[in-house]
Amino acid sequence: MRASLALLAVMALAVQPAFAQVKSKASPVASALTALEMCEAFARGGDTLVTDAIADGWDAYDQSAESPFVKSYAASREMAGLGWGDLFSLVETYPGKVFGYCRIDFIEIEGDGKPVIDAIAALDRYDGEVLDQDGGHYGSFSGGDSLLLAHWDEDGFVIQLTTLTPRAEETPPTAEPQPEPEASE
Repeated sequence: MRASLALLAVMALAVQPAFAQVKSKASPVASALTALEMCEAFARGGDTLVTDAIADGWDAYDQSAESPFVKSYAASREMAGLGWGDLFSLVETYPGKVFGYCRIDFIEIEGDGKPVIDAIAALDRYDGEVLDQDGGHYGSFSGGDSLLLAHWDEDGFVIQLTTLTPRAEETPPTAEPQPEPEASE
């Protein structure tokens, strides 16, 4: 009996490091960069966007929009080191241009967000400035066709992205032929 108790005690001690690893907090930097990439994808739009997001672990869906020129999306996902994130996106088409917008909010974050904002600032595709103010970390960036705001403060971590891209040339829909007016004599 004592031998089996001793064996159980040894096994419990051997497993303890694995439990400690599960409890350790993940760095939010990798998750923040992954969230930014998803926001960039949503702002660009696309036919397989929702399917691709679902395959990447997001609960994503199309939302009803008020116009055939507007597509609206929502998604959410738990992300290591950040918690639960809610995404909202709009893609609006105009003659010659496409406006894209995406915002992700993580409201129950903990820890110091400076490494997250600094990692975004270090991306080659963006230039901008970072401010550390009143315990919060704020970034304002631009790159190519994108404008990006990111902040980490007592209210949460937010990524807000706006894009303005040329619209792919499409063949305009053809109108139904109208009958010729009858000539008067």
